[in-house]
Amino acid sequence: YDIVLNKAMKITKIREKTAQYIEKELLAILFDLELSKTNFKVAFSRDLLNDHKNSSLFTENGIDEVDFLLTTNIGEPLKSLSKSASGGEMSRIMLGFKNLLTKSLGLSLIIFDEIDTGVSGYIANQVAKKMKEISSDTQVICITHIPQVASISDHHLRISKSVEDNRTKAHVETLNGDFRVREIAEMISGEHITEATLQSAKELLMQ
Repeated sequence: YDIVLNKAMKITKIREKTAQYIEKELLAILFDLELSKTNFKVAFSRDLLNDHKNSSLFTENGIDEVDFLLTTNIGEPLKSLSKSASGGEMSRIMLGFKNLLTKSLGLSLIIFDEIDTGVSGYIANQVAKKMKEISSDTQVICITHIPQVASISDHHLRISKSVEDNRTKAHVETLNGDFRVREIAEMISGEHITEATLQSAKELLMQ
């Protein structure tokens, strides 16, 4: 057990060092995403140190049980991420994690599937900017219903569905020129498109 415990503790020390990096870098990203009052910690379980001869506590991945603790309000205690973050906060936190992941793994492609759920207005703009920043090093494919996020992209594909012969089919259409403007305008105001929404769409696409 002593040999196994020694190797397991070496893995734990590597994880703890990585956790410090994640805590620091994630908070910097969340600051950009308008979560400046966030406190984030990676918590490690220490049960094994009290009962290291219990073989069931050793796994092929080591001995660690890890929890992500978070608070987004000053003066509030840290709680498990799953219990403390709202929908919009969770979207931005996941974007932060994926940003770190692309950097550490050197990914050539990352897909965001409605990771901007629960955000709007100015925060949607900040999320869009962060995705644009990620795209400078990694190809980004983003599925979104938010006009601020869609408009910041270099290329637009419109995906729709239809039922033919009792089968659902997906259709993908490349949008260019006025079709891009019209699609963004429809995302802003729905089916009732006006000159004002078309102008707003043009302004978003020019940012």
